[in-house]
Amino acid sequence: MRDFFSIGEFSELFGVDVQTLRYYDSIGLLVPAHRDAVTGYRKYKFDQVYHFASIRYFKRLGYSLKQIHLFLASRSLDHTMGQLRTQSEQLKQRWNDLMNIDSAIQRKLEFIEKQLPLVDFQGVTRKTFAKRYFLDIGVEESLYGSDVFYFYPTLVFYHGVKKRFGAYLFNHEKPDGPIGEVLAIQAGDFLCGYHHGSYESIDETFLRIRKDAKGIDLADYSINFNVVDQFVEHDNSRFITEVQIPILD
Repeated sequence: MRDFFSIGEFSELFGVDVQTLRYYDSIGLLVPAHRDAVTGYRKYKFDQVYHFASIRYFKRLGYSLKQIHLFLASRSLDHTMGQLRTQSEQLKQRWNDLMNIDSAIQRKLEFIEKQLPLVDFQGVTRKTFAKRYFLDIGVEESLYGSDVFYFYPTLVFYHGVKKRFGAYLFNHEKPDGPIGEVLAIQAGDFLCGYHHGSYESIDETFLRIRKDAKGIDLADYSINFNVVDQFVEHDNSRFITEVQIPILD
């Protein structure tokens, strides 16, 4: 077995960039065991392979380089066991967070996949819905700071020029964490149609649905479900929105 590796050989051994090794050297995280006084060439001892493997392992666990430096300099059995227990708990929390995000993404995918076959840009249909639930996001100014806006199907209540946003839930469930109040759209009949295009022209679809009401008494507001929006399509002329106007008893 060889006693020393050049920096190039060491980088090839681990598939790491030479610049990364030079940076680790500069911050004292992985200093070559030998440096030629004349050429400045770095030489790594064979047992430094284990030191670098530890660095890579702790990076994968989410440690910063500063944390790794401190850990490797002060490690002992008790200290290492404590650190690994702490990191295990943090990884479990990150896993739970990622699973919650994935669940929300799957919900959005399911919503889009179910809605697309139903789209009819010309027709107006009377539909009956059971009570439906959503997370209240609020007005547009608070919209983009809400995580649920990005992961859940978005709905918008239009009442004149006023708009209020929500994140549609398929069931009465609230994800973990303080992300908003669960509200309900009451059960009932709705006159529905699909809008194709940007939100700036959605008034045309409101008028089309109301014109088709033929004596049906409609509420003075609408509930709009974003089927295809800016998160799945960059061209707003391809946006698809289902407009639902409550039918009054």
